[in-house]
Amino acid sequence: MSPDSKLLHKTRAFLLGSGVLIFLPFLHIGVAYKMFWVPDKTPVNRDSCKCSCFDTVMRGSYEKPGNSGYKHLYFNATKETFKIWILTVFFVLMTYESVKYLYKLFRVGKVRKTMFVLFLANIYPNYYSWWSFLTYYNESFYLYFYNHFYFMLTEIVVTVLVLNLCNTSTQIVSWKILLIITINSMHIAISCSNQFIEHVILKTGKGFQNARNFALMIPDVLHVVLCIYELYNYAKLNRVSIKAMFAKRERILCGVFTVISTIVMCYL
Repeated sequence: MSPDSKLLHKTRAFLLGSGVLIFLPFLHIGVAYKMFWVPDKTPVNRDSCKCSCFDTVMRGSYEKPGNSGYKHLYFNATKETFKIWILTVFFVLMTYESVKYLYKLFRVGKVRKTMFVLFLANIYPNYYSWWSFLTYYNESFYLYFYNHFYFMLTEIVVTVLVLNLCNTSTQIVSWKILLIITINSMHIAISCSNQFIEHVILKTGKGFQNARNFALMIPDVLHVVLCIYELYNYAKLNRVSIKAMFAKRERILCGVFTVISTIVMCYL
């Protein structure tokens, strides 16, 4: 490949990764929230509003704490702000590198379609985790922190495995598929015991809660169903039974992990 072609593909990958990062928050705040969820919010009067919660450290000697005027963006110099920054950098880099990697796979025609569908399905759960932890730190509200932290970690593990299996050159390995099925089965069990049944089935949830619950549940179900489908195809192609693909110890460990994790998470 010529240097010009390499530069062209790098530029395309950069623009695609940047576009995803730019438009996700826009769709979240500018469309979903501003246009559909809370379209009747009272506009802020930029000329008369005052804020006494701004420590003005980011403004240096140009401004002192007190009744600060309107600003599109301000932040206080606290450890919570630094945690938000660390969290945001991590998710931005994870998203950007993932998009670049997938672009490369598409360019050379080595994308495993089922896994790519799962990657797309996992965008919302990962974005929801970032936004939730930003909110936890921003508001110092930690009631569901540890419960959600476990969800976030396991979602990242699943995303890494799915991204790895998006490459058709990567062989379908039993432990990877089994781990994805196990984690997402645990997510389904915990979600049902926490909010899904209460909000959706028993119809006690509000519209935005039901939409969120469906948006988090559907990816988990897809991960289980499509991974089983992928296993079936692999077993059929290689003329082996699905059961024979897994060691007895793998099945037992995954079963124990699912049960224990579900019980622990229900009490967090």
